Amino acid sequence: MKKLILFITLIAIVAVGVVTCPQKDAHTDALMKLVNVALDTELSKHAKTEEEMGIAMFGSILGSGIAEFVIDKKLMVDNYVVCSIGRVLLDGEEKVVSVGCFNHVFTMPEDKLKEELKKSF
Repeated sequence: MKKLILFITLIAIVAVGVVTCPQKDAHTDALMKLVNVALDTELSKHAKTEEEMGIAMFGSILGSGIAEFVIDKKLMVDNYVVCSIGRVLLDGEEKVVSVGCFNHVFTMPEDKLKEELKKSF
C-alpha cells in the first residue's frame, strides 16, 4: 500500500512539473529583470548630480531595449518536460543562465552575470 501511495505521489509531482514547466518567454522576462537591476545598479552607482542621474536613467532605458533584443535573439531554452534550461552562447561557450521548474525561473546571481559580461565584452 505504501508503494502505491508513493507511486501516485511521484506521478502527481511529475504531472504538476509537466504542466508548470516555464517556456522561453518566462526565461526572457526573468533575465530582463536581472539585467535591468544590474544596469540600474551600475549606472546609478557613478551618478552624483541630477544631470548624471538623468543620463544614467536614459542609459538604463537604452540599455534595457538593447538587452531585450539581445536576450531574445541569443537565449536558447531547452525543455526537458518537467524543467527547462536557458543557455546563452558567450565567447564560443554555452553558459547556463536560467533554470525553470514549477512555474518559476531561477537566474544566475547578479554579480555572476556582471562577471560573465565583463569577460565577454
